[in-house]
Amino acid sequence: MPFDTAITLGWSDLSPIFGPAVRDNATEFRLWAPGAEQVQLVRDGQAPTPLERSGDGWWKALVPGSGPGTRYRFRIGDLDFPDPASRRQDGGTAGWSVVCPPLPPSGRAQALRPWHQAIVCEVHVGTASPEGSFKGLRDRLEHFRDAGYTALEIMPVNAFPGQRNWGYDGTLLFAPAEAYGSRDDLRALVDRAHELGLGMVLDVVYNHFGDFDNFLERYCPEWFDQHMETPWGPGIDFTKECVRRFYYENARMWLEEFDFDGLRFDAVHEIGTTAREQFLGDLAKSARAAKRDAWLIIENVNNMASWLDREASGGPVDFTAQWNDDYHHVLHFLATGEDRNGYQDGSKDPVADLEKAMADGFVHDGEARGESDGTTRNEPAARLPPDAFVCFVQNHDQIGNRADARRLPDRLDAARLDFLHFVTMLAPQVPLFFMGEEAHMRTLFPYFIDLPENAAGTKRRDRYTQMRESFDEQVEDGDLPDPNAPETFERARLDWTEFDLDERRAALDRFRTLAAWRREHVWPLSASPCTDARSGRQGAAIVVSWLFEAGVLSMALNPSSEPVDIACVITAPPVSTGTHSRHGESLRLEAWSAVCWHSPASD
Repeated sequence: MPFDTAITLGWSDLSPIFGPAVRDNATEFRLWAPGAEQVQLVRDGQAPTPLERSGDGWWKALVPGSGPGTRYRFRIGDLDFPDPASRRQDGGTAGWSVVCPPLPPSGRAQALRPWHQAIVCEVHVGTASPEGSFKGLRDRLEHFRDAGYTALEIMPVNAFPGQRNWGYDGTLLFAPAEAYGSRDDLRALVDRAHELGLGMVLDVVYNHFGDFDNFLERYCPEWFDQHMETPWGPGIDFTKECVRRFYYENARMWLEEFDFDGLRFDAVHEIGTTAREQFLGDLAKSARAAKRDAWLIIENVNNMASWLDREASGGPVDFTAQWNDDYHHVLHFLATGEDRNGYQDGSKDPVADLEKAMADGFVHDGEARGESDGTTRNEPAARLPPDAFVCFVQNHDQIGNRADARRLPDRLDAARLDFLHFVTMLAPQVPLFFMGEEAHMRTLFPYFIDLPENAAGTKRRDRYTQMRESFDEQVEDGDLPDPNAPETFERARLDWTEFDLDERRAALDRFRTLAAWRREHVWPLSASPCTDARSGRQGAAIVVSWLFEAGVLSMALNPSSEPVDIACVITAPPVSTGTHSRHGESLRLEAWSAVCWHSPASD
């Protein structure tokens, strides 16, 4: 079906045009390579088969006797390469592609639970278990459920070079990484999570390809915008319909075949072509044709509130939520005093910025035009509901992009970290934590790769440049762990025996209590529309109230090392972290303490 015709009919009518199509007794192989003079199909143990040019840059061949399990590559000139839409790889990102039929549908056309009920744990499959596999994570899902999480957000699992990777250097976006297991193993992980009441979100990367084994750059330069560079390689040319279609199909595959409840789209601000608006809008439409209420999350430093706008019914027009770096940056600064991670300006008022982040969502918004100078970014955010923001105090970036790769428990005492968790868990924005954070784990999460030495040397040098220029880390040569060394990867692996330590068990119990309080105090309100947010500051303390149709959620917090007395009327039994006392309408908050309460709407 032609692309334009499919859009006219509706997104639900789209059939895949990338990857092999298994027929009754044959498979149609397809490759988009508009600049090629000749394309051949190379099957394991068979003579090459020429593909025929079919127009619009496509090459195709219907080949009998090439059903599921057939190993194949394409050949252009003297270059043999895997199918860019390979569903399964045998032998790594330069190995054989394998013909696979689609996985059977789950029968679910909606997310497991409403978005406002998400308590998210970000997980890296390769380091989340001793096995470093889909099966290993599946066998430990009960831990996440029992900790109070209701969803996992999985870092990218698409095929990457070698056995170790964060996942953002993928080149074959449709094939689950061999290092983690099979397609069936991944689907079994998602199915088991759903059985336990855990929603599943997958991180996907559509702004670039990894530079190792990126065969597309060699045989299909039309895929890339030669005038645009991302921090990680050439930008994608989204002005081309077939290129856009590739990513729409990829998103739908994860939602339909693997039954993920949602997707997190990495760094959409690095999509720089003139077709960015069209691509992002149609990406959301295509994904919602697969799952109407899919959780679609973006990372976007430009803070474009319009991508998070709601319909009259309350559902998202395009994307469900955005990772809120603004919230992280100000809380991180207040808790640690470190003037980095987006908070280098000493003239800022961090208490005022925290008040704005809690009430409005973004700190940096406004009516900026063109490129942001870092102080204003696009449209006001106050019009958005709280669940348009995913808030966190740690994630893979904020840990792994430090020179020491250390987590907050190595820099903060337990009381201060409990305060950060209290505020993040009991504010109505959607909370996200990094695996092990629920127990104050100190496991490092350094950057790691697995490449041949000639390619690894370039990555090492690039990492030093990135740390110095992008992350403001004053590192000397030799300071960083070798990302290509197996021991660097092993240092990132969670030690599950550590959860048995008394200190970890006590922290986990406190985290479970917070999750229970969120279910009791926040969910009943956030299930209804939020009509307003009001805030006030008294010294170093702030009080924020979110007005929902079902009632009011209020939080008073003192993000400082000194006690604060504030005038505050508590209208319902409160829950708190740290120490506080009440005297009439006066509330005394000791250092790093917070109080939360909710008042149901009166009849």
